[in-house]
Amino acid sequence: MYGKDIHLMKYVVIFLSTLYLAGCGLTFPHPASLLEHPALPEWEKSLKTRIDADLPAQAEIVAPRNQSFSKLYELIDLDRDGQEEAVTFYRINQDGTFQIHLLVHERMKKKWVLRVSQPIAAGRSIDQLHVLANPSKTLNQLVIGITSLEKNTVYVLQDLLKSSMRVTEVDTYDRLTIADLNQDKRQDMLLLKTGQPTELVYYEEALTPSVRQVISLPMREGDLFADHDLFEIDIINAAKEKGLLVSFTRDAAMHLMLVQLDQAKLNQVNFDQITEIIEPMYTFPKDVDQDGVVEFAHQYTPEGSVGRTAEDKPRITAYYAWNGANVQPFLESGFELREEQYIDLEYNFVMRFPANWATRETIEKKDNRVRFINRETGMIDFELEIIPKNQYIASQQKKKIKEGIDYVYVIDANQSYDEYAANVALVE
Repeated sequence: MYGKDIHLMKYVVIFLSTLYLAGCGLTFPHPASLLEHPALPEWEKSLKTRIDADLPAQAEIVAPRNQSFSKLYELIDLDRDGQEEAVTFYRINQDGTFQIHLLVHERMKKKWVLRVSQPIAAGRSIDQLHVLANPSKTLNQLVIGITSLEKNTVYVLQDLLKSSMRVTEVDTYDRLTIADLNQDKRQDMLLLKTGQPTELVYYEEALTPSVRQVISLPMREGDLFADHDLFEIDIINAAKEKGLLVSFTRDAAMHLMLVQLDQAKLNQVNFDQITEIIEPMYTFPKDVDQDGVVEFAHQYTPEGSVGRTAEDKPRITAYYAWNGANVQPFLESGFELREEQYIDLEYNFVMRFPANWATRETIEKKDNRVRFINRETGMIDFELEIIPKNQYIASQQKKKIKEGIDYVYVIDANQSYDEYAANVALVE
């Protein structure tokens, strides 16, 4: 066996020597080279080379914070001709003061040409960037928020493919949102300016911010606007009127204010002489069924519900929509029930209740069954049995309605549960 190894080694040495004498290198690729990103397309390599050449030596690329991920450049069809231009933002430190600049490159066949290189404003970073079409839909303009010394300022950038690009300073803000509040198919701008007083500033059109309205919000010293608080426009009530939801924290409780346009004028909506709803159903509002009406979520344990020994009782999340009535905080009379859902994280499923069930169910969780019992009749409306996949055996008595990664979900084949089974969704 040893002799065979000697002969094999001789052949290996002869083979490697032959390669060496023939001028072939014997160096293998470094492992890191195997992890390199695949080659970029030619247009992107050309663009990055051009951006690198046109950037000043001390430039630092800055990306808008409201973008999903940071990028070297933004691809935007500025002249709406079907071909995107590249917009790059960077900052320069001049004697301790930062200045935000931009480059605009236009694609010319296989090459990129620098069209605009211009400063915008003093600032360290970009808070927001929004792309808005002009009224004639012929150009895309930019609305940009720049942060400098903890202060945000919003600017409108127009005619970005011209050397005479216009930069218009609009206002300072703590929060900014852009949406079509008055539903005229043009984007409006709303700013929140915290302080004494705290103000809500409305510009009827974001690109031509000349019509300006200001209302003072009833804030107190110590009221907190945290990063997770709401400042957004949505369709609010059953009448489907758009409004602005503003939330803040006071005395460790969330407060929600609603502002709507009435006859082209901002007005804060009062709830029976109260200016805000306190802890609206305990959680932030959201459009659960995506029909344009905002629901408010409220978690509770139905009366009489039973969990397994030493386990928490089952809980239901109910979603209510404000119906436009004046209501006191915490009273459900001003809300219409849209949906309830029972979430079972142990068995990875969600049971959605139709609105007309109207909180009538008691939940009983026992062994591997979850029962929904009608409080009015005492009868079981729906019973779901959860069986591990490796233990499931098909039978005529059990009707399989779902099959997940780990479990099979079955109901009694003799019961007319189809109406309810349709409301079971897996979360695996």
